[in-house]
Amino acid sequence: MDDLSAAGLAAAASAALIQAMASDVWLNVKDHAARILGRDEAGSVANLDGVLEDARDRVLAASPERRDETSALEVARWEGRLQARLEEDPGIAVSIRDLITMARASGEGVDQSTTIQQNVTAGRDSYTAGRDLTVGRPERAHE
Repeated sequence: MDDLSAAGLAAAASAALIQAMASDVWLNVKDHAARILGRDEAGSVANLDGVLEDARDRVLAASPERRDETSALEVARWEGRLQARLEEDPGIAVSIRDLITMARASGEGVDQSTTIQQNVTAGRDSYTAGRDLTVGRPERAHE
């Protein structure tokens, strides 16, 4: 694998990894990333599991105005690690592509709806509805 391909794959994987940190698939993505980077060696995998959790804690603990900056820093850190791992063993490119697919699937099939609760106080001749509402006065029969 040439350097440009390795760099692009590492960049995509690190961005997907950081994005997955705030999703429901984080545990699976984290385990997969730890196995890739830890070369499936028990001690290394356990160590990287902790390092990945620390990175996630930093991203999630960042204030809203610093979250993008913190995420970009973590993306750069993991991009370097992944690129170095690809240089050691170009054969793991398939596993890294699987990691990207797994991380990107974090938004698929997940209910991303938002619930908004509103409290309304209405006076006479006021109408409220959560869905469709037709408002009108019934026609009065001529007396």
